[in-house]
Amino acid sequence: MLGAGGGMSLGRPIRALVARAQRRAVDKRKPRWGLISIYANIAVAVIALLYGTGSYIEHLSDTDPQFCASCHIMQPYVNSYLTGSNLDHVHEEAGVTCKECHDYGLSAEVRSAFDYFTGNYEVTSSGSLPPMKFGDSLCTKCHVSEQHVAQLTDFLAENPHDSHMGYLACSTCHVSHGPQIDYCGQCHSDGGQRMIGGPITPRGTIGGSPTGTP
Repeated sequence: MLGAGGGMSLGRPIRALVARAQRRAVDKRKPRWGLISIYANIAVAVIALLYGTGSYIEHLSDTDPQFCASCHIMQPYVNSYLTGSNLDHVHEEAGVTCKECHDYGLSAEVRSAFDYFTGNYEVTSSGSLPPMKFGDSLCTKCHVSEQHVAQLTDFLAENPHDSHMGYLACSTCHVSHGPQIDYCGQCHSDGGQRMIGGPITPRGTIGGSPTGTP
């Protein structure tokens, strides 16, 4: 197309280029629903996978003691719980699960697994884990109270749960994954009380006579 001076007019091609650029800009501003749908589905799938895996791990840790032994340093404690002669096996026979004493949520379990595989944990000189520190409230969740436990052992000549020494924490004598501590026996003959894991004496002869009196 020629202009007034006989030259070619550039107005129309330029307007066409501008219009094409504008259409492209509009197209870029339009949501790409297909791509958004793909990303959203991937995100949902990843979240579902993580949730399912976490739920499965938590279920195993709640119901299967051998899951704890996945970290090999835990194997002796699991063996003691399942087949030993210590307080932990007494609890196992009573139906008390690991998580009822070891209140580990999923995040704590993941952190413990990470610490195990990176070696970021402490052991004693014998290579075992340090004993867990706990208060009496952990025991009285099931054993009601100190007074209640004292009533259960008041038939003994020396009642270990009503000591003349005053208040003694449960952990003074009781160890879950190991032999009990014969604290009273350091001074007394125990009055016939039996330590967990020791030989069983019929109650009719405890205390030195058939009636249980000293």
